[in-house]
Amino acid sequence: MEENPRQAAQNDEIVETELARYWLAEGERLILGCPPIRAHVGAFVGGRRRAPHVPSRQLPEVRLERPRWPLPVENLPPEDWTDDPTLGHWVRADHEGQIAVRLADHLAVSHGEARVVVTDRRIAVVYPTKHLAGDPAPDSGVFATFEEMDAGHLEALDAPFLGRSVPPRPVIAFRFADGSELYSRDVHAVMKVRRARERTHALR
Repeated sequence: MEENPRQAAQNDEIVETELARYWLAEGERLILGCPPIRAHVGAFVGGRRRAPHVPSRQLPEVRLERPRWPLPVENLPPEDWTDDPTLGHWVRADHEGQIAVRLADHLAVSHGEARVVVTDRRIAVVYPTKHLAGDPAPDSGVFATFEEMDAGHLEALDAPFLGRSVPPRPVIAFRFADGSELYSRDVHAVMKVRRARERTHALR
């Protein structure tokens, strides 16, 4: 994950440009495009802590070597997950079928290459097609799309500061209509959420 604000700003510009050029449909408006976060995913699902989160279903395979990231701290309270630098995302859900877990499954298996995208029409997880194992579909482009759903499933977007570190860590918080939540570290979380709200307001 990128902690340098200047580099993170450059990455944001690249992400927005690439999504606009290669992924958005005609007339579709980008609300929020997250960068790749190369770190583990943690989860608190059904009252059980999982760090790192390991999906229980079959998912796309990537043609990347398994990263040699340090494992998360054992027994760290779920509310303190941002104090562990090995964790880039966190999930809160009641069961595995909820939206936040389904999105996080992809973030966990992609070695940090998948990212969440929100537009005025849809929410999805997007992979660079070049990282997927096997032969790409004939109509595949630069990005491959998974877990696509109507944008109405996103109930709220926020940018809280979490953890006991000083200063606390900024994150992007996705709250979904089914009650599940996904958190993603982002040094520019406040700016990105503000921009997303402005874009949403401009569409009304």
